Amino acid sequence: MKKIAVFLFEGAELFEIASFTDIFGWNNVVGLKKFRDIKLETISYKESIKCTWGGSLKVEKVITEKNIEEIFNYDVLVIPGGFGKANFFEEKNNEIFKKLIKYFYENNKIIVAICSAVINLLESGYIKDKKVTTYLLDNKRYFNQLKNYNIIPVEEEIVKDNNLFTCSGPGNALELSFRLLEKFTSKENIENIKKNMFLK
Repeated sequence: MKKIAVFLFEGAELFEIASFTDIFGWNNVVGLKKFRDIKLETISYKESIKCTWGGSLKVEKVITEKNIEEIFNYDVLVIPGGFGKANFFEEKNNEIFKKLIKYFYENNKIIVAICSAVINLLESGYIKDKKVTTYLLDNKRYFNQLKNYNIIPVEEEIVKDNNLFTCSGPGNALELSFRLLEKFTSKENIENIKKNMFLK
């Protein structure tokens, strides 16, 4: 069984979260039977987060120093982005988050960072010499921040460097979720899910 943890910061954007929870949820219902065993959980350093556009989301698992090693067994860490005005960057130096990044990166596990989440990811200090992207609009203010880190900025919407996936916005989150699902399943499975979800 493959296991995916979706790490939620305060102010995360619901569409970027749902791009993964919904696609993998549909997979476990209408995906080809041999692929219906992928577990996805939302996790955070607190019980619930307030989303960018309002509304609260209760996470499935609160991560503490005592249970953090449970997440070390997961195959993927997904980090949805969010807005500064919704306090998304206030906890970028959260120690739980940094320990997860350190473990996943050093053990070559898959990390997916969406939009502005790339900034929080790089603030951990563990991602180095990797190609990454982030939000490309708004006068490239997020993209221009990439020069502050020891990485290789790439002005593209989706960038893959080994097991690190980064993208520039919510629309790319949906595509990334399908890329990840295809990595674990098959193109036939992806087409079946898209058909059932009326996605073109």
